[in-house]
Amino acid sequence: MTTPAADSFTDKHGTTVDPIGVYGISASVALTLSSLMLAFSALFAIGDDTRDLLVLALASAVLGPIGVLNLRRPFSTDLLRPVPTMTAAVLCFVLIAAVSTVVYLATGTLDRPDDALYESMAGVSTSALTIFADPGVVGDGMLVWRSATQWLGGAGAIALAVGLLPFLGGSRELSGGPQTKARTNSALATRPMTAMKRVAAIYCVVTAGVALALMVVGMGLRDAVAHSFSTVSTGGFSTRAESIGYYDSVGVENVLILGMVGAGSSVAFAWLLWQRAIRETRRAFELQVYVIVAAISVLWIWWLRRDTDAGLYRGIREAIFTVVSIMTTTGHRISNWGSWQPGAATLLLVLMVVGGTAGSVAGGLRWIRVIGMAQFVWRELQRQLHPRSIRTVKVGRSTISEASVDRMHAQMVYVMTLGAVASLVLALFGEGISEAITLTLSAISTTGPGFTDDGRGIVTAAELSRPERAVLMPVMLTGRVFLYPAFVAVGAGATIVARSARQLRADRLRR
Repeated sequence: MTTPAADSFTDKHGTTVDPIGVYGISASVALTLSSLMLAFSALFAIGDDTRDLLVLALASAVLGPIGVLNLRRPFSTDLLRPVPTMTAAVLCFVLIAAVSTVVYLATGTLDRPDDALYESMAGVSTSALTIFADPGVVGDGMLVWRSATQWLGGAGAIALAVGLLPFLGGSRELSGGPQTKARTNSALATRPMTAMKRVAAIYCVVTAGVALALMVVGMGLRDAVAHSFSTVSTGGFSTRAESIGYYDSVGVENVLILGMVGAGSSVAFAWLLWQRAIRETRRAFELQVYVIVAAISVLWIWWLRRDTDAGLYRGIREAIFTVVSIMTTTGHRISNWGSWQPGAATLLLVLMVVGGTAGSVAGGLRWIRVIGMAQFVWRELQRQLHPRSIRTVKVGRSTISEASVDRMHAQMVYVMTLGAVASLVLALFGEGISEAITLTLSAISTTGPGFTDDGRGIVTAAELSRPERAVLMPVMLTGRVFLYPAFVAVGAGATIVARSARQLRADRLRR
């Protein structure tokens, strides 16, 4: 009989488990996925840039075995606890950003460590606020890697939202899990690993589909792959300085619109389509609101811009693409929407803040929270008229628990507090009020650019000072991990530092 190792234990299913811990398994997953993406990016550097090829291949060869080694060791999801799991998830984003920073510096793509760290953080946070004013000067392999970091960030975000948070005391009705029938609930939310595997399958298939469709409509292989990564992850990074406007192709725009709509929709909805449960999709009230608001926004923006030189066809085309890009917090653009009529720009800012639906890759507050908050206000007004009435908060036919309502309030407080502090700091560094506020809101929602004060365009990271970029980095990361886990991770770190300080002080006193 084989005796289990001294550092192993047996879980409730009778399986001997080697407790490498949630930090170890999370880091292993991050390193393994980074290794795969580095190797994939290296393929595009063949024949383009020898230095990029060597660095990408070497980084992949070093990180791969390290990550796979720990992945082979058994791990039980029974070990998952809210604080360490959320903290480990946030640290995974930081770990990928650290790897990317080293790659940027080693390839010479960026010379300064702070610039490399910023670009890496913008990548994993799926923000289009890049410092590459002209991506054309970057090698093919590194362009694919920049988009790949966004793909990794999107994968981590959807895994956190659907695969982890609902099992760590989070709100299942706010995580994209089904809200009506048990059949849907069992599809993605029975156990964390099952949910994450199914989400990963959908994510990969959709990415491959978008890349293939882009090549069919005429986009080159490198651009198709890079844009599929940045579209499915709602990252918005483009290999062209003019973004999608460079191609001036209706086919490319239509493919990306479908990709962005899918990325901004709940993964639970995608699973229903995968399972051919068409009838169940009709119950997705949040998605119905999402589509209706998008349609109304397109018509309203087109009407506001009807007297411009764009014309009827071009005006509708720009309105559709821009509304979808902003609502999904992607950031792709075919026109300079920052210079649009003030009413249109204001509407885009509101859509940016709200973002996509629950359980999607998109950032923002999510429509289910906006609907839930409106229902909460309506309930409180009714209680004023009928104090003895018992009413619940509902989204469509789904009842939102009181615990989830409390989390909605907390989320609003987090957003307002973070937005106010970051906007104030940016303004103190010299940004105008409009630029500071829109950059902060855009960073929280992981969209990217903000509006200029003069209303003539959008602000890019290349125009910002290094201190201003430093302010935006934690804001972008916090928005990408849905705020609450970021605050939990900061709290856990502060607790560890405080305990270490107390222990150090106690040791000194004993001496």
